[in-house]
Amino acid sequence: MKRLLALALVLTGCGGQLAPTDEDELKIGFVPKSLNQEYWVNTEKGAQAGAKGKAKLLTKAAGADTEIVEQIDLVENLLAQDVDALVIAPSDSDLLKPVLEKAARRIPVVLFDSDIKDWKPKTAYVGTENKQGGVKAGEYIAKLLKNEGELAIVSGIPGSQVGIDRVDGVKEGLKKAGAKTKIVKEVTGQFDREQAVGAMEDILQTNPDVDAVFAANDQMALGAIEAIAARKKTDQIKLIGFDGALEATQRILEGKMYATIAQDPYGMAKVGVESAIKALNDEQVKPTVDTGAKLVTPENAERYFEEVRGKLGGTGRGLDG
Repeated sequence: MKRLLALALVLTGCGGQLAPTDEDELKIGFVPKSLNQEYWVNTEKGAQAGAKGKAKLLTKAAGADTEIVEQIDLVENLLAQDVDALVIAPSDSDLLKPVLEKAARRIPVVLFDSDIKDWKPKTAYVGTENKQGGVKAGEYIAKLLKNEGELAIVSGIPGSQVGIDRVDGVKEGLKKAGAKTKIVKEVTGQFDREQAVGAMEDILQTNPDVDAVFAANDQMALGAIEAIAARKKTDQIKLIGFDGALEATQRILEGKMYATIAQDPYGMAKVGVESAIKALNDEQVKPTVDTGAKLVTPENAERYFEEVRGKLGGTGRGLDG
């Protein structure tokens, strides 16, 4: 779908000439789930890089990942501003569908970070194959525990496909490794750092001898660290997160975490915005782009940390670190 550019007649002393107006500029609505975490701040930086010199980026973000109604309202607001395309990480696959259906009837809709499986109106999905990332985490946990031991899981928002895929992937990874590791408890942390402190305390209350914990994102892993430290079990529990946040990477270097599955939030948002611009210019758009998932451990954490800081221009120690 190619946008028709309006031209204005500008009168000069020797006649008229055609020049573009402000209305010519493409407007891309960009909607991360929030901007209160390092991960989402980095997606905004990537989106800005993708739009630079090509389009105006209008960023709208809810106060937290769980504010689904607010995210719906933000999309409605962007549609009222006549954006030319929408690039969004939907907080809830089912609840966002009606407003995204409305948007897709008018403009290209590119999903990033969180896919809506089998939703045909989307222009593209750009992000991590979350289940495969979970498989990597599960295989690594099996290796750490020598295929034995007890594992607890701090899961994300109930119903979130991202969280479901990551946890399912961990279970599949354990199975692929032939591990006898027992999953003793699964508690939701709502993808939130503070709530993960309570979730981890719940786990330790009933399973004080748990050997490892998988947190479905790094913010929850960072919350879990607090509860683990309070119980003086940092040396006992092998904690694994998901996202590749720089603060989590610092904790790996400090020996407070064992690993994280690193995504590329900057890259997925950049490619997402670029895909939307291509669609508006009638260029070919790949329907699915996997931006990869890397296992970050003490062996490669320092190198990974510097690589990401370099991409972000030397700033990127996060909101909390």
